[in-house]
Amino acid sequence: MLEMNTIALKQLFAGEELYLLENEFSKAENSSENVVKVVESTQKVEEIKPNYYQPKSKVIILLKSLNPADSELLGKILVAIKLDFQSIDLIELDKIGEVDLSQIIAQKSVNQLITFGITLLSVKLQISLNPYQFTEQQGIKLIYSDSLTDLQNDIPKKKALWGALKGFL
Repeated sequence: MLEMNTIALKQLFAGEELYLLENEFSKAENSSENVVKVVESTQKVEEIKPNYYQPKSKVIILLKSLNPADSELLGKILVAIKLDFQSIDLIELDKIGEVDLSQIIAQKSVNQLITFGITLLSVKLQISLNPYQFTEQQGIKLIYSDSLTDLQNDIPKKKALWGALKGFL
């Protein structure tokens, strides 16, 4: 019975600092087997930061993915607005995953943004755009278009995009 009380007391006072008063107990156990040591772990956890995009040019083209046929069409669109692949930032969401463009708007680090089949809400921008309508928000010109794949054989959509791009230039 005394042994059960000793175990119960050890569990009850684990981690506490106890003092032995003389003549109160005839025997005190000083066993290091039952001592529980608390080890503080100071493991450094990597801070998760949002994936803010840092543009290299003043024009961003945003799309889901780019296949060879879409690349050819995009090349023609860029030539029509006097740009080329070297003068733009091309963001393919399938390659880089989720991206946050909200800082671009806040910092005004780009002048123009064209999206092909990607809503701005999906890249953390709280701006709604109507297809094929040129819009300016905080000094940044924006155009939303259907995906390049959808534009391939759709002449009315191509004409609507060209009309929006004229105001964009």
